[in-house]
Amino acid sequence: MSKINLLGFTLERLKSEFLRNGFTILDAKRVFPWIHTKLARSFDVMSDVPLRVRENLKEKFSLDRPECLVLQKSVDGTQKALLKLEDGNYVETVLIPEETRATVCVSSQIGCAIGCKFCHTGTQRFVRNLSSSEIISQIFFWKDVFGKPITNVVFMGMGEPLLNFENLSDVLKLLLDEKAHNFSRTKITISTSGIVGDALIELAKFRVKLAISLHASNDEKRSCIMPINKKYDIKTLFKAAREYLRNSGTDRVTFEYLLLKGVNDEDSDATELSKLLRSIPCKVNLIVYNDWPGSPFVGSGRNRADEFSRILLSKGVRAIIRKSRGDDILAACGQLKTQASAVRADKEAGIKK
Repeated sequence: MSKINLLGFTLERLKSEFLRNGFTILDAKRVFPWIHTKLARSFDVMSDVPLRVRENLKEKFSLDRPECLVLQKSVDGTQKALLKLEDGNYVETVLIPEETRATVCVSSQIGCAIGCKFCHTGTQRFVRNLSSSEIISQIFFWKDVFGKPITNVVFMGMGEPLLNFENLSDVLKLLLDEKAHNFSRTKITISTSGIVGDALIELAKFRVKLAISLHASNDEKRSCIMPINKKYDIKTLFKAAREYLRNSGTDRVTFEYLLLKGVNDEDSDATELSKLLRSIPCKVNLIVYNDWPGSPFVGSGRNRADEFSRILLSKGVRAIIRKSRGDDILAACGQLKTQASAVRADKEAGIKK
């Protein structure tokens, strides 16, 4: 019988689990800070936990991190890790270091069921949701490896976070808990392809930042590249976004807009987009498309992105061109994908762990 990994357990959930397994609430209160503030990798180091309790904990629980099979570093300093989970599946996570901050990009699912046409992850079949322990273990991994403070967390990796909200919720509680990881709400961003419903309503209670993958200025174009739009069209999405702003108290929504040559990058697209966005407090991240092997799309290029941005700004819409990071190691937006064959290829190519 496999041991229960405790990395993703909130204190309340840890208390309940301990009581079910013959431990006490005091044991849970002692163990919790060792996991989240001291980053203990073993129960043996928990000096204020009685030895007998520590020995019993080792029989039923674990604090294991996933195994890192491949660790790549981009020319711009971005790092991407391919992690092997306990059941043999894989997940990718990215660290983006900058002068004044370090951002971890977290995956929430193995594969993705949304199927956006431009996304490399979308070509990988959906396998399952990640557990709360598997999600937060990505942050533990980078805290262990990077050796410097992690300042920001973005849920923009593999999968759709709002389709795994129960586990995402526990992770957010841990990240925001002053007695655990103690992140500021303004330093956490949840990205969604446009899921509307109870999960988005519940997310507002955490008052974290929301980013929405828009990528088109009308339903016809968006439905062609993002099938989710057939279920939640732009009107429905914007209504939900306004409700999120009201309920979360955040000041604006970020809209992600990927520029695809000949698809959504014309002057008319920029003008239409500006009319759409003037109805909601927001900023736009324009993304120069990151290519991947077999991609059916071509990026618009920096010159077109500059002109697109200029049009939006002239219409009163705050727009920035997001700097692409890690595209040489397929770590940039929309490039994450894991397969056993890719693992073998990376090892054969001599990429160092």
